[in-house]
Amino acid sequence: MVVQQPYGVYGYRFQDSPQLPLYQLFATGCQEVTDPDYYWDGMKRIDGPLYLFQYTISGFGHFRLGGETTEIHPGTAFLTEIPGNHHYCLPETSDHWTFYFVLIRQQHLQGLWKELLQTVGVTPSFEPTSAVVRCLQSLYADARGNRIQNSLQASALVYRLMMELLQFSTAQQQIKASWPQPIQQAAAFMEAEFHRLQSLDDVAAAAGLSKYYFTRMFTQTTGSSPMDYVTKLRIEKAVQLLRGSTLSVEEIAYTVGFASGSYFSKVFRSRVGFPPADFRLAKELPSIDRLQFD
Repeated sequence: MVVQQPYGVYGYRFQDSPQLPLYQLFATGCQEVTDPDYYWDGMKRIDGPLYLFQYTISGFGHFRLGGETTEIHPGTAFLTEIPGNHHYCLPETSDHWTFYFVLIRQQHLQGLWKELLQTVGVTPSFEPTSAVVRCLQSLYADARGNRIQNSLQASALVYRLMMELLQFSTAQQQIKASWPQPIQQAAAFMEAEFHRLQSLDDVAAAAGLSKYYFTRMFTQTTGSSPMDYVTKLRIEKAVQLLRGSTLSVEEIAYTVGFASGSYFSKVFRSRVGFPPADFRLAKELPSIDRLQFD
């Protein structure tokens, strides 16, 4: 259950340095709406350009984007931009709508917002105990407690919320237990055979799917293509061998499944940022024994 905080709305108009790409918090609040006249038309608002993230605690409201209307029940949020072709309101069938909201200036956020819409969608759902909701509550508590004193603090809080939203989508993709059984089988096969895989045909066969359908399903489920997944496994193993064995770079390349040392070095550098030989010797680099890849 979401711990509901006292109602209030808090706005911010900090004078940001034009040299700094800060995320500008416009307003945040916790509100309970009971007035049947509560209605916002995204094309008629004059406070934009803004992005709005609104999360329902209790009751429900209507959010209409274009010609499609969605009931926004507890645990559901909506993301939209102002101005925009949307409406949200308290419908006649709802006696109240209680929610948190955050309004953010669009400056510097366009690319990130577009990525959010692609990954979490326009009307995502979040468990009350999720990191996204806790972050939203924390931001509002800081506003209510008058702890947001300057644009740097405000930008950091907005950035944290954006990252939690992105992480939510990524985490869903990384939970293997939630993957369809054929994808789990394929992932297990790749993890066992990555060092000798030559094509996707064997992997698709292990999943019991056609190569085309398997590739599409795997990418949609995990967020990466099958070959990207194999490459990640190979590079992770290569990092272990570079730090924990005396094998040459060429020998490591063949051991983890690359056709040549030169191609391995090219891929390793693109993923890690340094050639494998430099990584092994740690010249002008921090000594790293394990690297995490997404």
